Amino acid sequence: MGVAWHYNRNGYFSVGSAYHTQWLHKFGANELIQQAGSAGDERVWANLWKLKVPAKIKIFGWRVLHGLLPCRGILANRHIGNVSSCPVCQEGCEDIKHLLFSCNRAKEIWRLLGISDEVHRLLQVDRSGSVILAEVIRYPKKLAHLNKVDLAELILTGSWYLWWERRMMVHENTVQSPTRSAMSIVTLTMNYQKAIASTKVRVGWKKPPENFLMLNVDASYNPDRGMGSTGAVIRDHTGSFVIAGARFFENILDAPMAETLALREGIILAQQIGCSKLLIQSDCSEVVETMKQGGFSATASAAIYEECVQLWQEFTSISIEHCNREINKVAHEIARVAF
Repeated sequence: MGVAWHYNRNGYFSVGSAYHTQWLHKFGANELIQQAGSAGDERVWANLWKLKVPAKIKIFGWRVLHGLLPCRGILANRHIGNVSSCPVCQEGCEDIKHLLFSCNRAKEIWRLLGISDEVHRLLQVDRSGSVILAEVIRYPKKLAHLNKVDLAELILTGSWYLWWERRMMVHENTVQSPTRSAMSIVTLTMNYQKAIASTKVRVGWKKPPENFLMLNVDASYNPDRGMGSTGAVIRDHTGSFVIAGARFFENILDAPMAETLALREGIILAQQIGCSKLLIQSDCSEVVETMKQGGFSATASAAIYEECVQLWQEFTSISIEHCNREINKVAHEIARVAF
């Protein structure tokens, strides 16, 4: 009986496609590959990409889950090289399970990290290293003795570090002692988490509730010339642009007055388009706090605030809140253009 195979994606038969078919026939049912594939359920993948570890370590985890690390035992099984022993401990066949969990150096590092019991429990069942890692990622667990570091994050980072050291050894480079390696793994894991926690989250403009319009106001002021300008932009609950306005003023006393004028011009603009429910955002905390306290002011802007309060009464629902410059960027640019 002859051997037949399907043509490739281009519709051609080739020696390459025949080799690929033969490879799948010989290794496609390999137990390690099957186990790695079965490990990839949705929870594992979802948890993997959410782990607080560097992207290169996540990619390493993806390769482990697919059984794609070029360990000596795996390569020898595919007739690539004829040496399968572990280059680190020289004991046993080097596959993913041995490299990451069964090797003497790996066991010592896990012991120094205080998770040898967890690793021992995972090794009780005879399964591949890919499936063991998937088991760790599937069920998150915090480690109290390491400031609540996630077990999966520590093991994945430690596994990547073991693989990096193994490559160093193969290329005859010196590696650290297990104690220092364990310290490096903990430091790398915890420092990355601290870096993420301290990263400033960018807060952008948010849409107002349905039936409301959002008014952003800002001002530009030149103290040397005593001149300024105002900018206002109104958007609806879908985030769509409704209208914008700008005005230049030749005589303004100070920057707070310019910001107060921006508020007045913005409210007038909202009235002109028939708005009855309005949310206002300004990056001037003085204007926001003054309006929240009824608009009373003993500054040079008192008359402008009084006018704003009168305009305020014409709305069914109206409020004002402080925002940062980034959120108010459009109104700021409009004010600059008017200047």
